Amino acid sequence: MRRFEGTQLVLRLAGHSPIVSNLGPSSDELWHAGHRDRNFYTYGNMGLCSSIALGMAMATDEQIISLDGDGSLLMNMGTIASIGREKPKNLTVVVWDNEQWGQTGGQTSHTGTGTDLEQVAQSCGITNTKTVSDLEDLEAAVSEALASPDGPNFIVAKIEEAGYRSVAPVEPEFTLYRFRNTFVEPRQPGD
Repeated sequence: MRRFEGTQLVLRLAGHSPIVSNLGPSSDELWHAGHRDRNFYTYGNMGLCSSIALGMAMATDEQIISLDGDGSLLMNMGTIASIGREKPKNLTVVVWDNEQWGQTGGQTSHTGTGTDLEQVAQSCGITNTKTVSDLEDLEAAVSEALASPDGPNFIVAKIEEAGYRSVAPVEPEFTLYRFRNTFVEPRQPGD
């Protein structure tokens, strides 16, 4: 399975749900799959994609989807522990696992030498986990996660690296502005 095909699939299944995408290829491919104001591109935030998505999930009742990468999650594994502790019912994390540190030269990541991120998630208290390696299984896993009232959901999607698409013309400050304006009634502290 290729990340871009998986991204197209997740975008189609997401409906109006916000999607937070990891830096580099994940954000570029989300933009190419279908730019919309509810896409939150995290350029320059290596290791923070799912942390940002966790914060969003805690601030709203809407389904939030994180498109993270194995290398980024490995750089901030505390994110998985925090998701397991907070247990937001409305968060689905999809990890594009190419077993590489793609942004730093394609070196083999820990998942390429035995680290199993699904098992890490389970050990952190996330019970709804799956590992998939084709589009059919990804569609089933994401559909089930988005329909479930009992998140969080953690899906490891094993992908083949197939080269990168062109850099999306995204400016981070405008991403935040556009994204914020899609929320009509944000939840207030204490709600």
